[in-house]
Amino acid sequence: MRSFIIKLTKSAAMLAVILFLAGCKKDDFEPEESFIRVYNELEGNKNYVPLGIRQTSDQGFLILSAYDGWNILAMKIDKTGNFVWKSPLPSNYVNATPNLIEHQGRFYFVCMDQVGLFAYVMQVDDASGTISEVSNFPGIIYPTCAYSNGTSFFIQNYERYTFQTGIHQLDASLTGIAQSGSLNILTDIEERIVDHINYTGRRMPFSIHSTPENDRLVMSCFYNYSFSLVFLDPNLQFSGVYNGANFNGGVNAVLPKGNAVYSVARFSFDNLYFNPGATLNPAGIDIAENIPAQGFSELDPARPVVIRSVEVSGTPYVAMMASTRSNQLLISFFDGSGELKAKKYIGKNIPYTICDAHPTGDGGLMLLIQAKIMGSYNRIATIRLSDEELEELFE
Repeated sequence: MRSFIIKLTKSAAMLAVILFLAGCKKDDFEPEESFIRVYNELEGNKNYVPLGIRQTSDQGFLILSAYDGWNILAMKIDKTGNFVWKSPLPSNYVNATPNLIEHQGRFYFVCMDQVGLFAYVMQVDDASGTISEVSNFPGIIYPTCAYSNGTSFFIQNYERYTFQTGIHQLDASLTGIAQSGSLNILTDIEERIVDHINYTGRRMPFSIHSTPENDRLVMSCFYNYSFSLVFLDPNLQFSGVYNGANFNGGVNAVLPKGNAVYSVARFSFDNLYFNPGATLNPAGIDIAENIPAQGFSELDPARPVVIRSVEVSGTPYVAMMASTRSNQLLISFFDGSGELKAKKYIGKNIPYTICDAHPTGDGGLMLLIQAKIMGSYNRIATIRLSDEELEELFE
């Protein structure tokens, strides 16, 4: 695998020039400040789905991806986006949950056994490229999501025999289960789970988050005949819910802001809605469609939505990122009052799908995307926006 700056079309080349000039405007240009990279594959028929990205202590980035269905690839790039190493996992490790987890200074991800369907916790050494198995959990099958709030590590899964969503908090060593909870789904959704993990059907936006106060977990998961936003108390017991419209409506992405305020992206059939500052009741029972939000008809609700807190010139914003129906990326920046202050479109002729994003240590923003090259080849790609580029959006 190697990397190159996109030069397949005039518009892509122009974008690269714009990124270069933006990086030069206020300071001397540093090559790591802005770039576009697509990571080529000599085996042209491989199909990649990027899953997660995190910045490492040497200012490089770890990337977790799926390829050819549920197979797993970890790779590292340096601070300028150049390829460093890649490590495909052995075939018994499949179905990586869609996020890289930084937990107490180390990097992890959760995946599944190909035959037994149970969960593994895997650790990535970003310096050596070594991936090692930390633990496995025969009682946790079909893992769907994992999360760390910095002190506690959680795994969400589907319990096929009881038709339940499970949530498990691991112990400090990540080798045992400290406590568990469950939510009744009341219907068999295994076919949807299989389509999700095999990449043969719709990918569901499973997620786990902790509130800044650490008094609640909030999860997007299957619950009560629908795909719902569920609140749990510190004992992993049900607290409240915003039920989806069966499987045709629910929450794509959520970011807890504190004091019962959440940034929410929700979908309803073929429409996508944003609210950067919704007040939600963690102890109530309601439906997701009742969360007030503004519709964005140009956005594709079937593709991932990413919400991140970012600072631009010292001012906090919520960046809500999604893919348009015309295959561009749209980043919308909202201030603390929920007002749209800036937006940025990226891409034109090469179809882009946003997969993850990570604010960088120097005030920029790193985007992990899937790029469809020549209309056929799905590749891992990164776009790094410098702090100067972000500042210019607000001028």
